[in-house]
Amino acid sequence: MRRISGLVVLGGLLALAGCASGPPAHKSRGGGYYQNDGPPDDTHIDWSKVHDAVPKNVPPSKYGNPTSYTALGKRYYVLKSAKGFTQTGLASWYGRQFDGGRTSSGEPYNMFAMTAAHKRLPIPTWVRVTNLDNHKQVVVKINDRGPFHKGRIIDLSYVAARRLGIVGEGSAPVRIRTVTPATINQPDPDSQPSSGPAVPLRRAENPPEDADTGHTTSGAPIARNAPAATPRASGSVASSRRVANAAPLQIGAFSSAGHASRAKAKARATGVGPVAVIPPSAGMRLYRVRVGPFNSLAAQQRAKQQLADAGFPVREIKR
Repeated sequence: MRRISGLVVLGGLLALAGCASGPPAHKSRGGGYYQNDGPPDDTHIDWSKVHDAVPKNVPPSKYGNPTSYTALGKRYYVLKSAKGFTQTGLASWYGRQFDGGRTSSGEPYNMFAMTAAHKRLPIPTWVRVTNLDNHKQVVVKINDRGPFHKGRIIDLSYVAARRLGIVGEGSAPVRIRTVTPATINQPDPDSQPSSGPAVPLRRAENPPEDADTGHTTSGAPIARNAPAATPRASGSVASSRRVANAAPLQIGAFSSAGHASRAKAKARATGVGPVAVIPPSAGMRLYRVRVGPFNSLAAQQRAKQQLADAGFPVREIKR
């Protein structure tokens, strides 16, 4: 599937030129990058001069904000508002092949600018992107449409992907959250310690059904693994049993390390964690992908439901 240069809105009244990413810019099996895409020839960058994008209070762009549009046979609806929007899924990136090309906003794509493409957020919108593997964060400006590769929620510029540490891998599980001039300096829930309280995440206002539902957040909060209450010194049998019964979950066993890694990434994209790949051992020659342990039975059950909804064959690992 190739990257398309324009998105034709219903009736052919408007074309949105831009990233419109089919595949991300990740490496192919042969070690090269997709088509002619990839990092710049000279990857030496003065990182002291690369700063996060700065949110601004500006009206929606005249370009790139139709009510809906179609791409690769699917219909997408542009949100009326980005207020409170959060989403968890895979991020990819695009680089030199598209550098200088026209984005959906009308701006030229600059692989060294902190920008990104999203299917539904209004243009422009600013979002904080958190790499769920290494917890690195950046703020980028949404000025393009895409990615349209199934399961991916955001296509980052090369420099944004480089700062998040995903250029070599090609993609990574991320959480995105809109920021504004009023909220940019507020404490970020995604940077709170895992032992902190669960933070309810809201979706954007008036979000029509997306043709590619992928890993978009639902109206319910994304489940976090809230810690179980510590039993009193006198000992609470019921509380101890709840913690003891929160066994890890196994979501697959694979003969290939690559397949196991992809399953891990897909699981992380649902918002659950921690997720680990257990390497083969003398008694088991497969790579096992497991989620947990959990601090409470309730956390385990929430994760179990999320994974089942994502299509994983989930089973508890008895210890």
